[in-house]
Amino acid sequence: MKKNKWVALTATAALTVSILSACAGGNEPAKTAAPAQSSAPKVTLKLIQGKVEVTDQVKQMAADYALENPNVTIDAQVIRDVDTMLKTRFASGDEPDIFFVKSFSGIKDWNERLYDLSNEPWMSQVMDTALPGMTINGKKFGFPVAMEGYGFIYNKDLFAKAGIDKVPTTLTELKQANEKLKAAGIPSYAEGYKEGFVLGRNLFNLPFAYASNPNDLIGKINAGTAKVQDVPLMNNFFDVLDMTAKYGKGAESVGISYDNQVAEFANGKTAMMQQGVWTIELITKVNPNLKFGMFAIPLTDNPADTKLPVGIPNYYVVNKDSKQLEEAKKFLTWMHKNGQKYLVDSMHLIPAFKDMKATKELGPLADDMNLYVEKNQTIPWAYSLWPAGMDVQFTKPLQAYVGGQMSREKVLEEVQKLWSNAVKK
Repeated sequence: MKKNKWVALTATAALTVSILSACAGGNEPAKTAAPAQSSAPKVTLKLIQGKVEVTDQVKQMAADYALENPNVTIDAQVIRDVDTMLKTRFASGDEPDIFFVKSFSGIKDWNERLYDLSNEPWMSQVMDTALPGMTINGKKFGFPVAMEGYGFIYNKDLFAKAGIDKVPTTLTELKQANEKLKAAGIPSYAEGYKEGFVLGRNLFNLPFAYASNPNDLIGKINAGTAKVQDVPLMNNFFDVLDMTAKYGKGAESVGISYDNQVAEFANGKTAMMQQGVWTIELITKVNPNLKFGMFAIPLTDNPADTKLPVGIPNYYVVNKDSKQLEEAKKFLTWMHKNGQKYLVDSMHLIPAFKDMKATKELGPLADDMNLYVEKNQTIPWAYSLWPAGMDVQFTKPLQAYVGGQMSREKVLEEVQKLWSNAVKK
């Protein structure tokens, strides 16, 4: 799961980027093509995407595209709550041409609205790991935005100050690390549990992702032959959640935003935060000298079990009923052709295309994620198999638990009820 200054990030819930370009004119021979371009039909491409942390880069990419295509206006909205925006826009008839959807669940839920991109020229360059999240009945509907991973991001200097000489690989070691930080007077966390994607999606994903067969497990819950209470490591998940509250801000965590969570960590006020590779830009803008890394969140006392969630969380898709269908396809082709420049070098995303290369400039989080990938120590983004919108709904009972208003048992009862109601619809 998204600014030239930090305050711009904290103040921006959504940004509309309209890039209007005028055709050049003149008497020089080199500009003879300008009149033909100016006579082309004016086109407005409406784009909705998440990842507000790269809003400036999206703005620049849109501006560059408009310079190369003077008849095109890119009307882009970069917003956190894409799902709500999409429902509103489609309901009002103001449909986007290109938009963001979540891996698999979003593809599935919006499937009837999507154009089949299977035969697009860039599809052969998509990494194999990105295909399952975009494919339904053999048809491929997505343009993968980036490969991402998340875990506990940690401050190396604060770990050293507390006498922690290795990252935790077991639940017991994680507790010991928290105790050492506490003894050194260093807060472990300031978790952004105000945000659904931090608590109800990414963290709650772990017990499902750590299952031996997440697809089978979630399929059984959907079919009513299993319950969330049956998820093997569910209690272990709550143990980790308890640690983040006990060694962090406690019940106050439910009021901490993503922006504040990252700011607290980047400013050296906390030793860890549960986040992913997408935070690299924000961290380094606030504190370019910070030494930090990322490790997988353990749920057992067997180091071999501990793995990092890695996947493709989002895809660009095309509205099959778009009045600018060909222009939308052309834009995606251009974005792939220039992906190294924009997606990798500018947005600092880890590419999901074979013909794009991750660079050292992507930083320590990408480096640490790649170590897990190389060792085959990864688990999936299993939440993509949940019924649509469940991460948002699950957040409320989990927040109530962090706030001391619900027991583990009550939380799971509520989660199961929400899940059952969702699959009935």
